[in-house]
Amino acid sequence: MKKYFRYIFLPLLVVLVIFVGTCLLSSNDVPNMPANIAWDKLAHFGMFFVLSGVSLFFYYKLHNGKPKMSRCIFWGFIVPVIYGGVIELLQKYVFTSRSAEWGDFVANVLGALFGCVVVVIYFRILRKSTSR
Repeated sequence: MKKYFRYIFLPLLVVLVIFVGTCLLSSNDVPNMPANIAWDKLAHFGMFFVLSGVSLFFYYKLHNGKPKMSRCIFWGFIVPVIYGGVIELLQKYVFTSRSAEWGDFVANVLGALFGCVVVVIYFRILRKSTSR
């Protein structure tokens, strides 16, 4: 049980931070940034990149470096994408101080995808270096 708590705590903390940042803070609480860059989309991308990467990394550690790749894809990509969709729906129907946007959802998906790809590449490099 201690092992599961150890490897699940940080991903759940990231989930909580994303939830607070995207649902509970009103858009008036977010600082204004220069208009020439889509900072909002960049923030969504970054949050889901981190969520996917952290989830995959700790899933990998939980299974002693030998997880099934299909489950890695599920926990590192599918679950974050579903979570991103749920957040956008919550923003539209529950937390009306925020607005739901397709662009935010696309940024969430791309962040999760890139996070998943980076960690999978890292795993492959790590496996090659340890097998030598």
